[in-house]
Amino acid sequence: MLKPDSIAVRPSRAGWVGPLIQALLAAGAVWLIVRFINDLALWALAVLLLVAMISGPVAVLGLVYNVAGANFLVERRKGTARWQQGFLGLGLGTQDLVPFARIKHIEVDSDAELRLSSGDRQDVIRWVVRLVKDNDRAIEIASVMAPRPLAREGAERANLLADAVARMTGTQAHLTPVADEAGAAAAEPAVSEPVGRGGGGRRRYRRVGDVGDEHEGGE
Repeated sequence: MLKPDSIAVRPSRAGWVGPLIQALLAAGAVWLIVRFINDLALWALAVLLLVAMISGPVAVLGLVYNVAGANFLVERRKGTARWQQGFLGLGLGTQDLVPFARIKHIEVDSDAELRLSSGDRQDVIRWVVRLVKDNDRAIEIASVMAPRPLAREGAERANLLADAVARMTGTQAHLTPVADEAGAAAAEPAVSEPVGRGGGGRRRYRRVGDVGDEHEGGE
C-alpha cells in the first residue's frame, strides 16, 4: 500500500493459513466441550478448554494482523524502515529496524534467466525486492511471482515498489529489466537516482554498465 508518507507491504495470502488453523482448533475444542461435556473426563475437558482459551485469541489477533497489519513498513515521519517478526502470524514485535541514513540502495533481482536441468527456462518467475544497508547486508522487502507470459507485469510491480521505497528513503533503486512477452529481458537494468533524501522532485535514470549514457527522465 503506497501512501504519501508511508509504504506498507501486507502479509501474503499464505499468512492466513496459521490463523485459520488456530481458529479451527479453537472452534473444534469448544464443540467437543459442548457436545461431550457429560461424557469426557475432567482432565480432557480441562485440556480442551485450555486449547480454546489459547487458540481463540491468537487466531483473532492473527486474522486482524493479516487484514490490517504489515510485514514491511516505511514511514517518512519516523525516517525508518522496519520489518515485523510475524510470530505465529501475528506480526508481533520488530525484527529489523533500519534508519534512512543506513540505507545504501534498493535493488530488484529476478530468476528470469535461470535454466532448469532440461535447459528450458522455468515457467514461473520470481522477483525479489531487497533493501541493502551501508554494511552491504541485504534484507528482503517483498517478492513478486508471475507466470512467464505475465513477466512484464511482474517486473513492473517489483520495480514500482523498489522505486517508491527509494523515493521515500532518498536512495538509489537498482531496477530489474522489464521483460518482453516471452519473459526474456528486454533491456539492461536501470538505476533510479533521487534528487535528495526524503523523496520528491525529478529522478535521473541510467543504464547499469553504461554510466556515460545518463539521461533525464520523469516518472
